[in-house]
Formats: sequence, C-alpha cells, structure tokens
Amino acid sequence: MRKLVILTLGFLMMAGTGFSQKGKVASALTYLENNEVEKALQAITAAEQNEKTKDWYRTYYVKGRILQAIAESKDEKIKGLAENPALGAFENYNKATKLDEKGKIAKTIELNLPMLAADFINKAVEEFQAQDFVNSMKSFEYALEVQKDPVFGDVIDTTIVYNAGLAAYNGKLWDDAIKYFKKTIDLDYGSGALYVLLKNCYMQKGDSATALKVLQDGFNKYPSDQNVIVELINFYLLGTHDNQAALNYIKLAKDKDPTNASIYFAEGFAMDQVGKTDSAIISYQKAIELDSTLFNAYYNLGALIFNNGVAAFDSCANVMDNTQYKKCIDEADKSFARSLPYLEKAHELNPKETNTMETLKVLYYRLKMFDKRDKLIKEMEEGGK
Repeated sequence: MRKLVILTLGFLMMAGTGFSQKGKVASALTYLENNEVEKALQAITAAEQNEKTKDWYRTYYVKGRILQAIAESKDEKIKGLAENPALGAFENYNKATKLDEKGKIAKTIELNLPMLAADFINKAVEEFQAQDFVNSMKSFEYALEVQKDPVFGDVIDTTIVYNAGLAAYNGKLWDDAIKYFKKTIDLDYGSGALYVLLKNCYMQKGDSATALKVLQDGFNKYPSDQNVIVELINFYLLGTHDNQAALNYIKLAKDKDPTNASIYFAEGFAMDQVGKTDSAIISYQKAIELDSTLFNAYYNLGALIFNNGVAAFDSCANVMDNTQYKKCIDEADKSFARSLPYLEKAHELNPKETNTMETLKVLYYRLKMFDKRDKLIKEMEEGGK
C-alpha cells in the first residue's frame, strides 16, 4: 500500500512539473491582461524554451498576443521590447495554428487578426510617410497575408493592393509595382491615373510598346479621364512623334475639357510640328488666354514667331531690288517685334531659363534695344535675376 502511495505521489510530482511550465504560459497571459507587458514577454520566453511547453500551441498563441500588444503600444519603452512585433505576432499565430492539430485555438486567434491587419496597415503608412518605401510595401503585403484568413470572408481590400503598388512605385521597385497595379486593375479599382502609373513603370523598364498599350487600355476604360488623354497626347508627341495621332486625342480632350490650357498648348506644339504654324499660333494664344502663367506657351509662341522672322530675313538675301529688299527686311523685323512681348513674358515667368535669354539677346540687338540688351547680358553673367 505504501508503494502505491509513493507511485501516486511521484505521478503527481511529474504532472506538477508539466503544469508549472504551462502555468508560465497562463502567467504570461495574466501579466498581459494586467498590462505588464515586459513581465509577460519574460514569462512566455521561459515557457518557449522549456521542453514541456516549447511545442505547445498555446505558448505561441500567447506569444503572438504579447507581440501584438507591443506593436499596438504607444509607449516607446514597450515598443522597444521587440523588433517588428507585428510580424512576430503573425508568425507566432501561424506557428500556433500548425501545432494545434485539432483546431482548438483557431477561432480564438481569428479574433485578433482584424486588428493585426490594421497594425500592419498603420505600420505601412508610417513607413511610407518616412519614405521607407521598401518596408512600407512589405507591411502592406503582410496586411494582405493576414486578410487571407477565412475570418475576412475571402474579401480582398483593394486599397491595400493599390497602396502596396504605390509604395513599390515610390521605391522604384518596378516589377512589384507592376504586379500590384495590374492586380488593382483586375479588381476593378482605381481610375485613369492608375494606368498612367502603370505606364510609367513600363517606361522605366524600357518597354514603350507595353506602356502605350496600357494607355490605350486606360483610354478604352476611362474615355473621359483627362490624365489618360493627356498622357496619350504626350506619348505620341514626344515618344513616337506621331503628331496626327496626337491631334486626334487632342480633339477628344478639348471636347471633354475645353478650358484646359495644357491641351491647347499640346495642340499648338503638334500643329507646329506638322507645319501648320498659323494654327499653332492660334492654339498657343488660346493656351495663354486660359492660363497667363504658362511659361511653355509664351516661350513656344515667341520662338515660333521669332523663327518666322528668321526665315523671312534669310529669304531677303535672294531679293536683288533695293526697294523690295528694304520691304523684305521690314517684314522680318515686324515678326521679330511681334515675338518680343511673348519672350519677355516667358523671361519674367522663368528668369533663369537660358534659351529665352539667348533669344532675347539676339532680338534686342536686331531691334536696336541696346539698353535692354546690356541689362540682360548683365543678368546672364550673374546667373539670371
């Protein structure tokens, strides 16, 4: 009988050892609930290292809870207890789930996941604002991983997908940006501006053919979106130099937004490129009428009229009759004089722009405005106004 009692006591002692270690897990949770986070972390670390509890699913559930609390803390001392605690929480919840073969803890873990996803989003936003774009993208990615859990009902948060792409874009991670922007488009989220961003990614990779296709797809989906139309105009004007295609989109753009000065500027540029200088002048003047601060419109208009004067002046070399020659020179000078106010306004809007100053210097000399020429030369020597 005595031997039986000894065996029973021995069994109780061994069981007590296991319970004491599981008690550390319980103590860690109690510390956490009492807002004693540091003690909670110490207790769960001890349980994690013990043979009796290192493979117990509840150890990692509690550790996940503690790390999540650290991630959500506003106390800098608490936040310093762990590096990247939100990720640690996610990893420990995953480990708990794998060890929990009977699924006892799954529903309990799920209660914490919506807030954990929000933790990753908040972290991503903070990193984005700090211009740590690479880690911001990763944090958005973890938020998406958390949201794969059934508790979210198979609903993908499209704003997170887009923001992951935006972080990658700002971090110049072009392949990642393309992946997330394309997924955003597949989820039918965004606007024409998204297609412009995707186009930019392909241009950065040197794939202009795909970039153009992206813009065309964007136009087909958002035919009224000015961002897409303007990008198409610029692409044809500056990329493929297909001025007629650009003019076709300019007409569409003017129909959608007849008061947009930039569209009239683009039209002026395209008209000039195809040799329709009179139409170009009208378009540039309309751009200036709509936006009196548009430097490029003033400069291009002034330069166009100035170049007409140069062409007229050069043609005078073929005139043999003195009277006709004088008339020819007078006409050229009239063009030079007409270009002057536009170029002076351009210089006023952008005093350090060297092409404007060089053209004005020639103009002042041609028009015998030597005081203005001397003043301009002094400006140029000083590096502009």
